[in-house]
Amino acid sequence: MTDINTLFENIYDSVNTRSTAILKSKSLGLESRNESLLSSSLNTLPAGPPEEFLLQQKIRPLFGKHGVNTTPIGTHPDFIELEANDYETKNHYVCTLFVDIKGSTRLSLLYPLEKIFQFKNAVIKTCVETIRSFDGHVHRLMGDAVMAFFGGSNIEKENAAADAINCSITLRALLEQSIKPWMEKEGIDSKDFGFRVGCDFGDDHEVLWGSFGYQTVGEVSATGLPVDMASKLQGLATKNQTMLGQGILEFINWPEEYSKIKEKDNKGEKIAKPIVTPNLTDSEGRSINYQMRLLNYKKSLGYSALPGQVRQQIEGSNVIDHSSISYSCFVVEDQNKEEYISASKFLEKGLSLEFQLTANTRTGLVFPLSVHFVKTNHGKDVPEEERGIEHTPVSRKLFTSHTSKYNTTPLPTASTTLNESTSYRGLHTMKCEVSDNNGRLLFRDWIGVMIK
Repeated sequence: MTDINTLFENIYDSVNTRSTAILKSKSLGLESRNESLLSSSLNTLPAGPPEEFLLQQKIRPLFGKHGVNTTPIGTHPDFIELEANDYETKNHYVCTLFVDIKGSTRLSLLYPLEKIFQFKNAVIKTCVETIRSFDGHVHRLMGDAVMAFFGGSNIEKENAAADAINCSITLRALLEQSIKPWMEKEGIDSKDFGFRVGCDFGDDHEVLWGSFGYQTVGEVSATGLPVDMASKLQGLATKNQTMLGQGILEFINWPEEYSKIKEKDNKGEKIAKPIVTPNLTDSEGRSINYQMRLLNYKKSLGYSALPGQVRQQIEGSNVIDHSSISYSCFVVEDQNKEEYISASKFLEKGLSLEFQLTANTRTGLVFPLSVHFVKTNHGKDVPEEERGIEHTPVSRKLFTSHTSKYNTTPLPTASTTLNESTSYRGLHTMKCEVSDNNGRLLFRDWIGVMIK
């Protein structure tokens, strides 16, 4: 995904090609023919995998996900039995994501409608495929908005929350590194264009699934305060930001350091907005004071599994990538090592971890290298005296090794490791910085570890 700048362009081009084919078929008087004829007219599309899965094939492997998510829009596959069923409901957790595209309405006043349709369609497709890349289920398209559910009978609750947050981070990266640059290249005003995202989690007892409406005019959906809050949170988010609700913040012990309270400017004075407004009241008339916080996008980029080369391009990420240096984490059980992709899923407590820094010795790096590992634990389960505070760095010197005492050719790589374990619920990070023998900082990256 190092070619992130061209991802949206590829999606737009596929939409443009399809629209051109449809217009051509109409001009030939074929619009009344059946769908198979239309499909035939689209066989001029470039050969290869289905267009709708191209983005997934770029994103999913980065986060350790296999194959593609082919679930269609509409009823969540785990609740098909509730369709047109007025007599049955089901309690089941869900993480709800609500994405709204802002600033696209004015574009219709400035550019031809066909171009605006193609652009909006490409943006919606980008949202849809990004959501599906993280095992999300697209529930509904509403004009410029997309409503999606994360979770299901075969997905652990914590992992659904992790998927939704990773999806939010990736959506903004695509917006800033792919969609907006494309708009500027095409001469389309991008000043007011952006996303607003609302995200919240509801546990089993807080969410009820059922069939709304009639058999021919209805849908299976979820109801409950956390579900309804996702839309409100989206409306309260600032442009290009994700607003997290109290449900998800509390459920996974989301760190304050990776979020921030919204501030509203009032005649030069910053007013904190920590709760959802208007403030709802319960059955006894008490205000519920539902908490909300903006996801700290730039800080979260530090641990994201998006490629370092991509994250380094984004101002404020503090990531320093180097093509000759790689940083990994492994879960070690019974002498078996399995790679853990940064913040991709939640791990059980009590597992052994191994952080590994590897450098290529044949690309001009000035050895020995100085490697510094810095741990930071977050969340209410962490003792207060170390919560959110960087630990003292663990330092290593990384030297080259020779093939043998008779052969002074260095081995192709050199590596060093640090052993840790999983202890506290929530998100925790291990930063790694590498400097060469001249003291020049070459590399900086974080690995996030999520713990149940």
